[in-house]
Amino acid sequence: MKKLILSVILTLTYLSPLNAAENVKIGVLYPLTGPVAQVGKDAVAAVRTAMDIINNSHDIDMPLAKDSGLSGLAGAKISIVVGDHGGKPEVGIGETEKMLNSDKVHAMFGAYYSSVTGAASQVAERAGIPWVNGESTSPKLTTRGFKYFFRVTPHDGEFTQLMFEFLNDFNSKNGGKLKTVGIIHEDTLWGSDSGGTQKRMAKEQGYEVLEKISYKAKTTTLNS
Repeated sequence: MKKLILSVILTLTYLSPLNAAENVKIGVLYPLTGPVAQVGKDAVAAVRTAMDIINNSHDIDMPLAKDSGLSGLAGAKISIVVGDHGGKPEVGIGETEKMLNSDKVHAMFGAYYSSVTGAASQVAERAGIPWVNGESTSPKLTTRGFKYFFRVTPHDGEFTQLMFEFLNDFNSKNGGKLKTVGIIHEDTLWGSDSGGTQKRMAKEQGYEVLEKISYKAKTTTLNS
């Protein structure tokens, strides 16, 4: 949760064009219904915690905690508009359009699912509105040449690199017994990008990929 809180706080560093006394409104987009609803609810709770830290004075060692409001904007307060995409990119697009056009948010934050983040952030990019992403890890999200998209977490390429560093270290101490790998991933943007990255890196590291299996994201058991 602390990473999410800091991610929200980092959002405010991209809002310098605001007028000095103007309050800051942030659109927060997460899955509040569907299979990972609890993740979304926990994320929104973290955002609300960050809002309290920023809007009020706290004796804690975190950015923007000491002062009440945003010191760089004459003490302006922040507020949030929360949207639920339910894990569906088309819903995320609609919610983002509403937040930008009706709610007049100054920045967007979310959206956990890489597929939703990828689709909805295009709306913000066209509008010139910053989108700060704290947890979507598809490598493609930061290779689109966007000016207003910022990710504050490692992506799957970096996670996969660490995984193979572990396997190589294990091999160096155990006679190189691991020579083949099997890859299983869900069929979303995140899963497909992650699986593709793992397959590429496996070959680069000298491992034979025996199987690469995609499964539907809503599958409840992978026994078969």
